[in-house]
Amino acid sequence: MKLSEIWDLESIFSGGSCSSSFQATYKETEKKIETLNTFLSKKKYSDAIPLMQDIGKILREMDSFAGCLLSQNVNDVEATKRVAEMNLLQTSFSNCHAIFEAELRELPAAKFEELLKTFPSIAFILKEKRQLALNKLSANEELFINQLSLDGYHGWYQLWEASIGEMTFTFHGDNLYFGQIENKLSDPNREVRKKAFEAITKEFKKRQASIAQALNHLAGFRLQVYHKRGWKDVLKEPLEINRLSNASLMAMWNAVKDHQDCLLSFFECKSTLLGLGKLFWWDLEAPLSPLTEEISFQAAADAIVEHFQTFSPKMAAFAKHAFKNRWIEAEDRKGKASGGYCSFLPCSNQSRIFMTFSKTITNLYTLAHELGHAFHNEVFTPLEEMVQHPSMGLAETASTMAEMIVTRQAIQKEHDPKKRLLLLDDHLTRSCSYLMNIYARFLFETKLYAKRSEEFVSHEDLSLMMEEAQKEAYRNALENYHPLFWATKVHFYLTPIPFYNFPYTFGYLFSLGVFTYMNQLPDKEAAYIALLQDTGRMNSEDLAKKHLNVDLTTPIFWQQGLEIIKHDIKEFTQLAKEFS
Repeated sequence: MKLSEIWDLESIFSGGSCSSSFQATYKETEKKIETLNTFLSKKKYSDAIPLMQDIGKILREMDSFAGCLLSQNVNDVEATKRVAEMNLLQTSFSNCHAIFEAELRELPAAKFEELLKTFPSIAFILKEKRQLALNKLSANEELFINQLSLDGYHGWYQLWEASIGEMTFTFHGDNLYFGQIENKLSDPNREVRKKAFEAITKEFKKRQASIAQALNHLAGFRLQVYHKRGWKDVLKEPLEINRLSNASLMAMWNAVKDHQDCLLSFFECKSTLLGLGKLFWWDLEAPLSPLTEEISFQAAADAIVEHFQTFSPKMAAFAKHAFKNRWIEAEDRKGKASGGYCSFLPCSNQSRIFMTFSKTITNLYTLAHELGHAFHNEVFTPLEEMVQHPSMGLAETASTMAEMIVTRQAIQKEHDPKKRLLLLDDHLTRSCSYLMNIYARFLFETKLYAKRSEEFVSHEDLSLMMEEAQKEAYRNALENYHPLFWATKVHFYLTPIPFYNFPYTFGYLFSLGVFTYMNQLPDKEAAYIALLQDTGRMNSEDLAKKHLNVDLTTPIFWQQGLEIIKHDIKEFTQLAKEFS
């Protein structure tokens, strides 16, 4: 049976963006939030906490559904309304959380200990909420910020998203949407890649001033909130969200910087194979062979299931179930949003994956990546809602781990030198993205917030800062750069997650360590699932110590993962000599 490339949303809420069942659930949830407010006002925590978890699951289900509707058709006006409605409901629920956290802060130690004994399975979360509240404003002030954020802070992201959704790019006589033309940057034909890059640059130049307004106001709002709370370090919130210490983050980046020379040798070797002096930006994702075979969605699905089986039969069975039951939106068509993601539907115990599959090897790995997120969601289903929220770095560990399983198995099985070279090239291209492109984003955002704290940052300065960050991260190894990257990348505009860059590098390097360690264990599947289940109830350092017996605050762990990449580059350069 041929796999469908269009997902099923009807089984979640029937009726699409005008779903009556969605509206009925919305009204029921409004009433539940009113009840929750009553419980909180009367300090009836034994009633409030279970209801908070119930509402949390329902809201996540509804939010995922609304987001999926808009992603599959950015011109769906009714879907836009559903997303706006969910923002209102989420704000109401966030207000409840703000009140609850403020009350936890004021709770006497003895009373708080009683609460922990009543809810031992979410004790970590309750302690975390209490600690976070100590660094925030009063409940009324936090509520005020939440209300202002709806049409202020979060509104700037929605403006960016709407702008990108309506953009079209002229390409070979056709008008493509952003998600479609982005895929052209990995086309085997160099002229296609170059024209795609030029088309992207041309259209974003037309909008750079207005997009700069969105980024400035988003960053400015965030900085004003930090100032009001007395937070001086712009990394405070992202580190807390990632449950990661600054010592671990710096240890990771220092290890990455120390290993960048070997990445440069990969670039030099690849540019030689492509017959170039230096790589241009549009060559970064270029496959080596101009005759790269197209990969059908069915073939990609079969390969992923096969490779997952070698590490975890449960992962393989899960992926098979996801494909069979139409959990994936992959069709290459106009009107879709750009990018890819995985959304959790905790009430249905399902996930939905969004991407645009254009038959490339890169698409295959993206699909594996998102299935890794979905499997992470799957192992959370027996747990309480409050511990179903991993930190971003650990969430990216699950996805990158899935990507790595597929990569490693594909390379291991391939004995033909030329095909092995092509697989290593794709793998190392993605490694450079995690270790250089993501680092450039981190450098850019660091500079952005430093400058924005003093003045409005013009689009000219944003482009200059972006190019400087790319030159530093890529060690001046490229012939040209992408100054307008700041305008094109959604991660700079995601308001719930500031500095959504380093979690990718963390997830990549941490998953290398997990993969290496778990493969030495007699029951690696059980050990891996146990680690994943702890990602929503432990900080990163404690999780690493418990499951891997390593210290993330020292460079040693990070260097071990980077040595694996170094070994792969060595094999790549040796194989390349046979074909240069």
